[in-house]
Amino acid sequence: MLSQSPLVVLAAVALLAGCAGGGAVRDAQPLPGSGPTELATRGEVPSENLVPAVVGVPRNVDVGAIHRITPGDVIDIKVFQADELNTTVRVNDAGGISLPLVGMVLVAGLNTGEAERRIAAALAQDHLQDPQVAVFVSEFANLEVSIAGEVNKPGVFPIRGRTTLLEGIALAGGTTRRAKEEQVIVFRTGTSPAGVDAYVVDLKKIQQGELNDPMLAAEDKIVVPKSGSRVFFEDVRDTLRGFVNFNPLLY
Repeated sequence: MLSQSPLVVLAAVALLAGCAGGGAVRDAQPLPGSGPTELATRGEVPSENLVPAVVGVPRNVDVGAIHRITPGDVIDIKVFQADELNTTVRVNDAGGISLPLVGMVLVAGLNTGEAERRIAAALAQDHLQDPQVAVFVSEFANLEVSIAGEVNKPGVFPIRGRTTLLEGIALAGGTTRRAKEEQVIVFRTGTSPAGVDAYVVDLKKIQQGELNDPMLAAEDKIVVPKSGSRVFFEDVRDTLRGFVNFNPLLY
């Protein structure tokens, strides 16, 4: 029976690092190993608890491009060749923004590309010919990440702007002296049956400039393990290759 401790999610971390040739890689690639169905059949780990894991930093996600604008977001608007119309504005509770010349424009529910087209259409009605508009979300109102384990202030933290992994760890007060910084796990929404993928990240290599500091995405879950803890299972060393046991309590 697997423990329900948060550290159970790190069951295969030490194994993963060894199988990857001793370190993280810039473009994370899945590790070889038995699939979840086979493991469940052999009665070792429930398949729904297995999350595909890679050693390396997650690929950066353009959060602003896929984000749907919500009330409370702050957006920067640039109108090319009309600098007097450039502005930074917070989306009001009704989902609108007030702009020079055109007044109120509803943008809630739109991504940045859609917002650009809507603002351009409003400007083109009576004011500008073929306006070119760029919209950038500089502050998010409702994006959050969770940080657990060996950090000084574990919890759920809002992402106000584009935030890297190291910046996220800093929001949690930094790691403790007991932290195993070489094997931090980032859980991210993915395509596995559990709906999430895992990345085993070496914070020390990021700090030393050997790895890129990845951008965090909405709803990322970060777990910092305790150094020296027994967080993998010797009896399933060969079958957990390529997977991390995921504790539902953390997600």
